[in-house]
Amino acid sequence: MFTPHMHRERFTQVEFFMTYEQMPIEGAHQIPGFNGVGTINLEDYNKKELAPPLIKAGEFSHVGVLDLNEVDENDSKWLNIGIREEGNTEERIQTFENKYEVEGFKTTYVPPLMGTDEEPRDGRGRILAAKRRGERFIPVYYYVITDDTEKSRVTDGLNENLRHDPAFGATMESVIRGCLFLISKNELELSEVAVRHYLNADLNISVHFAKHNITKIVNSILRRGKGGGDPLVLVQDRSKWVDWCAKAKVVIDNKKIFLMSADNETYAWRAWCQHILPAITKNDQPVEIIPFSNKHIPSEAKKNIKNFKNSLEFCLDASYLMVSKDYEPIQLPVKNAPYVCFRTIPQVVGKHDTAYKSYRFINIDEY
Repeated sequence: MFTPHMHRERFTQVEFFMTYEQMPIEGAHQIPGFNGVGTINLEDYNKKELAPPLIKAGEFSHVGVLDLNEVDENDSKWLNIGIREEGNTEERIQTFENKYEVEGFKTTYVPPLMGTDEEPRDGRGRILAAKRRGERFIPVYYYVITDDTEKSRVTDGLNENLRHDPAFGATMESVIRGCLFLISKNELELSEVAVRHYLNADLNISVHFAKHNITKIVNSILRRGKGGGDPLVLVQDRSKWVDWCAKAKVVIDNKKIFLMSADNETYAWRAWCQHILPAITKNDQPVEIIPFSNKHIPSEAKKNIKNFKNSLEFCLDASYLMVSKDYEPIQLPVKNAPYVCFRTIPQVVGKHDTAYKSYRFINIDEY
């Protein structure tokens, strides 16, 4: 079986650009092709158009191979906090999976970027898609990381997303959220001069967005950055939150415990009609509803989660009122609710970090 050797040999960016045709490759030069077809030749990357991109965090080291058996997608390092608008969403990963199934792995694009410390720098979605398809190895460019600050990580992530088409280019919201994250970490000053300088000097923003959109980005950052930077909401696909709940020792079985999005006003009614009322007719124990949000702005996520809880209470009160009217003048007070809804997922970056990492739910009233 193929086993890549991960011998580390420093190689400077200057040397690489002078002799790019001799880009160092560590380990095997060929690995099995995706879908069990052919091989992937790492020597294909010895082309000028595939030169390793300059990154703020460090210097290019070598071309190598990442063993996907070593990748745990539930590890927080595989989340793009402060970079992606929605982290590694299922939609993105499934799109990459489809491309791999149809086209295999192509060496016509710069591969994912990894630090020699095994921390991903770019291409998380492509790596996770390959792992989910059962592939064992994927080519990567390795870098020696010399600047591990949040600013370098976020800047490199945004630049890479802006650079290449296969990774769903960064949106205006991604840029805004990245800047807000740096403001919250005191790595970017909240002023128009500082923000514009960062956008121009670090992201070369005018290459990617029209002038009027750059103005929108700046104004949004200044507006939302008041008070130290608008914190981020960690947005993930529901299946990822189901896995998180399992680690928190709560099994989402969709029988007694349900995990539901709170971002549509009809979802609470759906919970009442599809989950709570059926449990009542079966004389089951009260079911638990755990809400979460996909909104990027904490105030919106908080509002939706609390509105979800309030809507469930309204459904309960309305049901008792309906019966009470039929038995007037007798008033039937609520004695035992057929559901519980008191806790939610810790999603606010910074505020909920400890609860998130220790797999503890938070009270809805404390969101």
